[in-house]
Amino acid sequence: MTLPPEVLDKVLENIPTESEGRPTLIACALVATWWAGPSQRRLFSSVLIHSQNYEQWINGVVRSGSNTHLLGYVRSLRHYPRTPDIGGYPMRNFPKDSGEYLSALHNIRSLELADIGIEHIGEEGFRTCFSAFRETLTDLTLTAFITSFSAFVTLVDYFPNITTLRLSMLTMDPDEGPVPSLSRPLRGKICLCYIHPGCVEFFNRLAGLDPEYEELVIETCPSMDTKLLESILQFGASAVKYLRLTTQLQREYPNTPRLHYAL
Repeated sequence: MTLPPEVLDKVLENIPTESEGRPTLIACALVATWWAGPSQRRLFSSVLIHSQNYEQWINGVVRSGSNTHLLGYVRSLRHYPRTPDIGGYPMRNFPKDSGEYLSALHNIRSLELADIGIEHIGEEGFRTCFSAFRETLTDLTLTAFITSFSAFVTLVDYFPNITTLRLSMLTMDPDEGPVPSLSRPLRGKICLCYIHPGCVEFFNRLAGLDPEYEELVIETCPSMDTKLLESILQFGASAVKYLRLTTQLQREYPNTPRLHYAL
């Protein structure tokens, strides 16, 4: 029996693209020739690149004439210079180290950049790294990110269609030049997690850009600095329509659910 393509696609959508589901998707791609395409689309829809699989990705896909079509399937990219849970060395030259494969991805909707500094990329570096998916990106996550305020403004303003911005563990560097102006107001949803007290000035300056976010989500913890929380709330007071506070208790009590407070 041959399943209609749309039915097969729906079945494959229920298989996770994370590590636990990848062996199943690989097996599905080997079932029959007509299963290969739908299985590969699902398998490559979400990609995690880190120091341990970087060479395999470059040589096996980006530089491979027979596999380059797989690049068109990537919708979500997580970029970790350090291997998750293993460690490694942080990225030193983002355009040089990552520009080759980022410039080959034209359909990215969601991008997570972790453990990367972009404060010295420059205009040419931005084009090298991000121009391929400038118009398609709607979801941007910055984790353990090193940036100056001017570089942050340049980055978020570069993508005109971002609707969700997630910030976690930011490290701020001093600005070496003037802060550029935004071409449009910052809109959509902004989510904040593991923000440390050194970012008080960041949120004070962000408020000065007159953002128009619809929703502000803050993940708090018992040790969160009161002054920092006040700065974040002040940042959202005049612009945000919906405020959601969450707290994560899993570290002490693994089976305790996350609590949500909607205001």
